[in-house]
Amino acid sequence: MNFFILSLIVGAAWARGTVPPQAIVPGHCPSFNPMTDFTVEYYLGKWYEIARFPMPYETGQTCNYAEYSDRGDGTAGVHNAGLDANGNLVEIFGFVEPTSQQGTLALHLEGVPFVGTYNVLDTDYDSYAAVYSCQEFLGVGHIDQAWILGREKTLTLEEMVVALNAFDTWGIDTKKFIKTMQEPCEFPQE
Repeated sequence: MNFFILSLIVGAAWARGTVPPQAIVPGHCPSFNPMTDFTVEYYLGKWYEIARFPMPYETGQTCNYAEYSDRGDGTAGVHNAGLDANGNLVEIFGFVEPTSQQGTLALHLEGVPFVGTYNVLDTDYDSYAAVYSCQEFLGVGHIDQAWILGREKTLTLEEMVVALNAFDTWGIDTKKFIKTMQEPCEFPQE
């Protein structure tokens, strides 16, 4: 990911008042290993966003979900959607492709001028997924993103504990998670 470009985009949007700044955390990204036996095919389908680290592009959004589909070429289509603070549909499309590191996917989103990194720390494919991304910033800090996803709009306490443990194992600060509201979710008709 070209972080300089990302910083310019976020900085320009923030200057126009469209997004709040994202915090740069001092120090390096934590050391972590993605899930070593991750299989994209089992991951396909719909995932609801249960919780996330605060991110400028999701400020005020609710009812977020991600849908992954088989594109037939070794990649998976991505459709991320949610509702903004006014109840309007916000969505983005793209695809993920496997990388040389098991559990790490390269994320390509339409209109985004860089490739993101999508690390699946843990999932059982049926109920929860713990996803993390971290990018170094000019050698003085990092910006990290994290999501807890569920096949349903809520997780059981046991599933939530397992998902949080996937972050705790690597020293990733789970206190930054904010809950994603999943009700009421009335998507506008297309």
